[in-house]
Amino acid sequence: MAMAALTQMLANGWPLALVGFFLGALTGGLISRSGPSDVSPATRLPKGDDGLSALASEIESSKQLLAAEEEDADETAESLKNLDDAIKRANGRLKLIMKAVKRAK
Repeated sequence: MAMAALTQMLANGWPLALVGFFLGALTGGLISRSGPSDVSPATRLPKGDDGLSALASEIESSKQLLAAEEEDADETAESLKNLDDAIKRANGRLKLIMKAVKRAK
């Protein structure tokens, strides 16, 4: 009887998947509860640091990165503008050359 039930469970597949899901959920719940829960955020900071100075330094570094990105974006925009102008000039010259070739025929 047990072998027939096992064979049917393997043949269908979904009961085995259901058991695996519940086993994984149970194991995940137990693992998450086993961690240290009594640690307060204040004890995670280095001693003598209230956290505000760390936040202030992070904000300052973020502002510097943002300024650097804006400078890069401005340089890229200027390069694209110059490239667009050069392509337009080349296109105009090509049109003049094509007109001259058509007249020469």
